[in-house]
Amino acid sequence: MAEKNNEEQSKIDNSKQEKLKEKVASQNMEDEVKQTEPAQLREQLSNKNSDYVYRLQKELEAQGSMSEEDAVKHVDGLLSDLVIAQRHGQPASTFYGMSPKLKAADMLKPKVKTAADIPFWQYATDSALLYVALFVGLFGVIALFTPNSKNNSQMGILTLVIVGAGMGIFMTKYNDWVLPAGGKNKKIPWSKLILGMCAIVLILIVLIFLLSIPALHAINPVLPGFADIIIAAVTYGARWLFRRHYQIIGSVFNPASRNK
Repeated sequence: MAEKNNEEQSKIDNSKQEKLKEKVASQNMEDEVKQTEPAQLREQLSNKNSDYVYRLQKELEAQGSMSEEDAVKHVDGLLSDLVIAQRHGQPASTFYGMSPKLKAADMLKPKVKTAADIPFWQYATDSALLYVALFVGLFGVIALFTPNSKNNSQMGILTLVIVGAGMGIFMTKYNDWVLPAGGKNKKIPWSKLILGMCAIVLILIVLIFLLSIPALHAINPVLPGFADIIIAAVTYGARWLFRRHYQIIGSVFNPASRNK
């Protein structure tokens, strides 16, 4: 009985090893194909796939009004996947599930930008501009309704800009911590999150204290309310242009999902 069990276990182990070898061999083959030059990949295509590629290039030229050279470059990026699928018994029409005409139309469609495509620095800049506009605008409104604003506890313009920008960058990072992107990042422990928040608050307090030193009043003046409001409006306008240029999706107050 024990010998029979050992024999069955040995067969199972051998089967697992064979599957593992096949998986490794398949992965090595795919890696080799991906490193092969497009000209060599074209030679490996079956007649059916060669015809598909030829018709796809012609459709790209017709639908995209592109030169033959550009159409070839567009198709070169597909060749490795086509060869791999071909080796698994899938012709191009089955692999893509569409005719060359429809595949060309799909390739020519403009890519829809997602939040995952937007780098951190762009989100951080957007958030910093927004917070600066809010901080400077709020203190500008307060100054308008506060007599002798230059003699009260209003913050200097440099302080408002630095605090606003710092808060914007921190809140962007906070969103990344709490809403990690696509599995690349993991949610950090609450203890580290709290420590990070405390560190940011401490840094901001130190900056506010340093900028309030009388010797720095020349570069950090308390501006009249209307001046703050103008700066806030200009900053918000700069943010609008920045968002439009980089096609920013979502905001620090309404973060878009960055999962792919």
